[in-house]
Amino acid sequence: MTVSTSQSHQFSDHIKRNKPYSFYLQWLIVITTVIRCIVACYVELGNDEAYYFTYAVQPDWNHFDHPPMVGLFIRLFTLNLHWINDLAVRLPAILGAALNTWLIARCGLVVKNERTGFIAAVLYNTSIYTSIIAGLFILPDSVQLVFWLAALYHMLRLSTVSNQALQNKQILMLGVWIGLAIMCKVHGIFLWSGFLGYILFYKRSLLKNPCLYVSLLLTFLIISPILIWNFQNEFISWRFHSERVEVKNGINLALFLTTTLGQIAYNNPVNVCIFLITLAAIKKWKYLIHSHVLQILLWCSLPIIFCTVLVSIFRFTLPHWSGPGFLGLMLLSAAYIDFRMKSGTNLYTRLLKISATLIAVVIVAGTLLVNFYPGTLSTRPWPKTGSGDFTLDISGWEGLSDEFKKLRLNDIKTGRMSAETPIVTHKWFPGGHLLYYVAYPLKMRFTGIGQLNELHKFVWLNVIYGSPAIGSNAYFITSSDDFADPNILYGKIFQIIEKPYRTPQIRNGNVARYWYVYRLKNFTKK
Repeated sequence: MTVSTSQSHQFSDHIKRNKPYSFYLQWLIVITTVIRCIVACYVELGNDEAYYFTYAVQPDWNHFDHPPMVGLFIRLFTLNLHWINDLAVRLPAILGAALNTWLIARCGLVVKNERTGFIAAVLYNTSIYTSIIAGLFILPDSVQLVFWLAALYHMLRLSTVSNQALQNKQILMLGVWIGLAIMCKVHGIFLWSGFLGYILFYKRSLLKNPCLYVSLLLTFLIISPILIWNFQNEFISWRFHSERVEVKNGINLALFLTTTLGQIAYNNPVNVCIFLITLAAIKKWKYLIHSHVLQILLWCSLPIIFCTVLVSIFRFTLPHWSGPGFLGLMLLSAAYIDFRMKSGTNLYTRLLKISATLIAVVIVAGTLLVNFYPGTLSTRPWPKTGSGDFTLDISGWEGLSDEFKKLRLNDIKTGRMSAETPIVTHKWFPGGHLLYYVAYPLKMRFTGIGQLNELHKFVWLNVIYGSPAIGSNAYFITSSDDFADPNILYGKIFQIIEKPYRTPQIRNGNVARYWYVYRLKNFTKK
């Protein structure tokens, strides 16, 4: 049988128009991964990112702020700290975002169908939290989201299969994934609380399944290093985090508003509108998705969001604390959008396009702003040049490294300082940046001298680098945008604090801020 040329073209056009959503998913993963890699090479590490590098320098069962997983992944992707650059440090986040795009699509397939999965993947990559904060920057969230989605996938599979052996497998794997999620960040415990809430209200038969208790035991065994470390360190990290959420004052509506607006911004205002529309329509969902799927997604989403909002009424909170809770809302919204698309409405297609445009603008504008804005966004005059300019957190550190290297070599050559002279810091920020961009590349000792609640991990790093010897010298580096006076900090423990060497950070022809390098002489007190 022969086929005419026109028929052949018609068939080809039909194939192009009807490619499976897996095809588009693959391209979504490739394109977003390439974009993240490019941005990672042109935007320096942020405050938290540079600080978490310390977790890789000194691995431990647990750390002052968080469990150890993010540090282990940094160490893995930097080839045991033999390949250190901004891209390598961020690779766990970037590759994690690629894997998560596929994982959330798989979850969507279980929830409803392939198109639901693809829509969920689009929502994932248009959220500032999942696409940039945890998808580009290296944070505990970056690694946790992989395990969170894996756990969510097994919950959804469990609710849709009837085979007992397969159910048992899902339950056991759930314990492993939740344990690993907690080893990234302790609020992974919300996965167990959500799943147990679902069981108590909708699936009590699982309480008779021994695999549920084995799964809980698996989680406990996996997270036991956190407990062991805290027992050895007087439960310091538990006390630190409890103080962050402890209610000490009355209601503070300003903090509540800041957190709420932050959550909206982090999750993309367009996406949040879609989430609200979806939640408002839930009562009409009787036949849209399986009721058990609906309940699992709600139980694993709303509690962590509500808890973050509740704490924000009384205490300062960070909007990204509730970030993983929005994954379930993405899946619910994807199913709802799929349903509305079948009814012929184009509204949600337009909203997704607007959402994608917004995230693209944020990425492009942000990268250009950080690298090419002339001078500083701050209006503060000297000596507070750059104060309040958030772009300086992720720019200018490599330039400081180059300047300091020249200064140090000249000091060693003239005998003013020695090759063994350390850099000292009083606080985790800018301590993380100074270690990552200055001290570590130059193989310098880096010592924390100050209060535990200010130094955090740097107290433990002193085991590696040690304290200054009596009579020795040290460098102290600060900046005009976040100035710290060494005369106030260290005037009682160093006999002489010389006038600083000052050098500007120039961005696109204008001064963005000033760096100050102090020479501290004759350490007198340990």
